[in-house]
Amino acid sequence: MNSFLIAKIILYIIGFVIVVSLMQFLLSIHPPRYKSVDTPDNYGLKYENVSFKTSDGIIIHGWLLRSEKANGTVIIGHGYPFDKGNILPVVKFLYPEYNLLLYDHRYFGKSSGKISTMGIKEVEDVKAAVDFVQERFGKNKPIALYGFSLSASSMLMAKTKVNAIISDSAYANLENMVNHVYKMFGPLRYPFVQVTNLLSIIFLRVHPREISPANAAKESNTPILIIHGEKDSQIPVENAYELKESRPDAEFWIAEGAEHGYAYALYKDEYENKVKDFLKKNMVIKNGQE
Repeated sequence: MNSFLIAKIILYIIGFVIVVSLMQFLLSIHPPRYKSVDTPDNYGLKYENVSFKTSDGIIIHGWLLRSEKANGTVIIGHGYPFDKGNILPVVKFLYPEYNLLLYDHRYFGKSSGKISTMGIKEVEDVKAAVDFVQERFGKNKPIALYGFSLSASSMLMAKTKVNAIISDSAYANLENMVNHVYKMFGPLRYPFVQVTNLLSIIFLRVHPREISPANAAKESNTPILIIHGEKDSQIPVENAYELKESRPDAEFWIAEGAEHGYAYALYKDEYENKVKDFLKKNMVIKNGQE
């Protein structure tokens, strides 16, 4: 085999790696959006359409379900690439014991934004939601964050002063997810991972390893409930164990046999009881609050 042919093969391989990585990256930040037709009306629940702006100018849309019986507010985020309506059937069991704020992350649902950043900028959506609830109900009222997948990861990284965080199917580190995307290539995935990391630095100005819910959880003293499906093929269960390692005091439940986001579907009663018990312990006025 002459040197020209070898060089040509190498260039083809490099080109293939770059093209595949670029296509995967673009699909990740600009995925197809799945819009749910579910609204609180479908369950006879009264609600208010609300909106608020993030620190970087994104308009976030949501539903506020206000209850006269409420012991605080639970802010609820959805998974990727869905919207607030997708998660409503799972979380409605918390009403009317709590006010509920369900919101669409940037790019998804009715919120503005041209791309999804898989948690990098979504932390600003979470902070804006907390600010909105505090403005509406007062800073002395208990608030919990309750997220799924994308929103759970974002909530863990938001570093907001809340009473509790429920994390269902979060990733521990974004670099884990980049590696997982290319698992089909086995030991040959290294160049795809490196090109994707480079694209993240170029377009999002951050290396995926710096996006770490696990590190954020370690630095936080907010009570956390970690829920994850044992058979999760999208965000492997190892991420949950990594989160638990970073916060040994976190409450922890691995739903046996559950796929990504299916813990509730398989173990409805146990799921609801765990979430309710966790909130009951932590949705209280802390020392120093009036």
